[in-house]
Amino acid sequence: MRAYMFGLVGAFAIAAALQTASAAPSAPSGAALASAPTVVLIAHHCGQGYRWVPAGYAKHGKYRAAHCAPV
Repeated sequence: MRAYMFGLVGAFAIAAALQTASAAPSAPSGAALASAPTVVLIAHHCGQGYRWVPAGYAKHGKYRAAHCAPV
């Protein structure tokens, strides 16, 4: 009975080791892991007489989406 139990525990251990081995990302160097994500700014073009208003909270805590507003 003990041999079956050791075999069952061993099979679970091997299955867990095989699944977690592929869970880590493979990077060619440590520098790829240390680099910070870059933020890409998008150029918005509003018509003449308008300006770009970024998204954020307005007065009284109401959230406003980004939009073009008159100057």
